[in-house]
Amino acid sequence: MNSERGFKLQVMRLHCSNENGTVLTVALILLAILALVGATAVVITTTDLKIGSNYKAAEKALYAAEAGAHEARERLRLNCDSGYIITDAHTDKYQWTTYIGTDPKSQKKGYDSTNSMHNRVASLQTDIDYTVVITHQLDPSDPTKVLYLGDADGNGDFERHTDDTRKDPNIYLITSYGTAEGSTKTVQLEVTRVPPVTAKAALYSGTSARIQGASTDIIGEDQCGGGIDLPGVATPVDEASSPVILIGGPTITGEGETDPSISYSESPALHVQAMVDSLKKSADFSYTVNSVTQTDSTTPGPGDGWGTPTPGATLEDPSSCSEFNIVHYDTGGTYVKLSGGVSGCGILLVEGDLETHGGFSWYGPVIVTGSFTFTGGGDTNITGAVITGEDTDGDIIGGNTNIVYCSTAISASQKHALPILSWKEVLDE
Repeated sequence: MNSERGFKLQVMRLHCSNENGTVLTVALILLAILALVGATAVVITTTDLKIGSNYKAAEKALYAAEAGAHEARERLRLNCDSGYIITDAHTDKYQWTTYIGTDPKSQKKGYDSTNSMHNRVASLQTDIDYTVVITHQLDPSDPTKVLYLGDADGNGDFERHTDDTRKDPNIYLITSYGTAEGSTKTVQLEVTRVPPVTAKAALYSGTSARIQGASTDIIGEDQCGGGIDLPGVATPVDEASSPVILIGGPTITGEGETDPSISYSESPALHVQAMVDSLKKSADFSYTVNSVTQTDSTTPGPGDGWGTPTPGATLEDPSSCSEFNIVHYDTGGTYVKLSGGVSGCGILLVEGDLETHGGFSWYGPVIVTGSFTFTGGGDTNITGAVITGEDTDGDIIGGNTNIVYCSTAISASQKHALPILSWKEVLDE
């Protein structure tokens, strides 16, 4: 029995002590693991590189699509360089379409050279690959009706409508297809020209006005021609409340209901805040201030360069301007004073109160949600119109000042860069 047990123990010792090949086995296992890890790393790295490459190509394609959309937006401007502007001779036709791109690629997007409603122009560059389709935005409930943006109900707020007799600006749908390194992206923009400001008079006061000075002139007749003459002064307040007070024999002319030309109970009342809200989104210069006085050299402010109306303007020959800006002030319910030769061209928007003194000159509409104080001193002139809000305590205008209605200065807003109403990336193209 003991010998048998000893034999088994001897065998076990031989087996346990025989470790030949163990290192090789372990080494092979480790190599296999390393190979698997390496292969996994290669796959992951390759995948990451492909993802990165695809992402980069997709971003390039997206940027290309955006570049095409912005080329279209700029070429729709009314003051775009001659030869580059995209004209729209069929503003009331739902079939009108313009393409930007090569002929073959435009054809793939629906271009038909035999269709009189179709137009194609080459891109202004060749380094970026995109094709753009521009159409009129249509009424979702009736795709045969073209949508416009304007003040259809006369209250100063801009809304979409289908009344082509108003001659409001079209809403354009820009669809841009960008391509880069095998990737394609599509973006879609709704744009429109800045609608003309609703002017009901040379001076529209939301509540009351005190106009003083023999050298003060408020002219409602269109001094630029082509427009409809307006009252010199208009207010939504009833005449019985005596909202307009004249002191010192100012000159007020226009198509008003009384002599001098003042129109009372002007209806509907203008929603001045809504008007400002619609326009400030397109501001070229925007400032947040609190009870400040600024001169023509103040920066940020008038010193940033808002444009200079032609000097020496008279009532018979009002100022003009070759540029157009939208300037917006948010006073936080306080005021801004502009003095010392401040001038500008475009639309001046003030949320709060505005005071102007000392050679103030502006070409275009001045829109103030609060009160407006306009005093003389220097060649002070506004060519366009003045609109003040419903919460105005009073408008005081006096001393060698002119407010001259000019339809051209009002409509010049359409030469501004087209505001973007909406933007989206189309994912299912």
